[in-house]
Amino acid sequence: MILVLLGTFPTAFKRPLVEIDRLCRDGIINEKVIVQSGHTRFDSNYLDMRPFIAPDELTGLYKQARLVITQAGTGSLIKGMKLQKKIIAIPRLAKYKEVVDNHQEEILQEFAKQNYILPWTEDMALEDILPKVDAFEPTTYVSTKQNIIDHLEEYIDSL
Repeated sequence: MILVLLGTFPTAFKRPLVEIDRLCRDGIINEKVIVQSGHTRFDSNYLDMRPFIAPDELTGLYKQARLVITQAGTGSLIKGMKLQKKIIAIPRLAKYKEVVDNHQEEILQEFAKQNYILPWTEDMALEDILPKVDAFEPTTYVSTKQNIIDHLEEYIDSL
């Protein structure tokens, strides 16, 4: 199963769905595709569209998924990375009014550089990325949150 996550930002994000739907229609994707569509409306005979999924159910779907295709928001990415999922990420772009700025491009570049994800940019075809998934071995995600907390505690204690 492929889990597709469009995020919960209150604007539509149809670009990935157009491509995924086409690949399903053309028989290139032959497995079930579940989409957490958020605020994106999209009619499809191939995609199981669900606007919002409860957190516990969503965690279960992450665990079941062979592949996660997601917008490049940190919440969706880090959850998948913690679960050691193979992830293809595509950034929402300001020029299409999918988001207010291009911070997702920066997140995508950084996480791809660290080998956590396979990037999908608008100059790339998903059809060309999918064959790379089986051989892709993502780097194990290690959170640096505790390092930041420790640093702040040390600073506060020094005051």
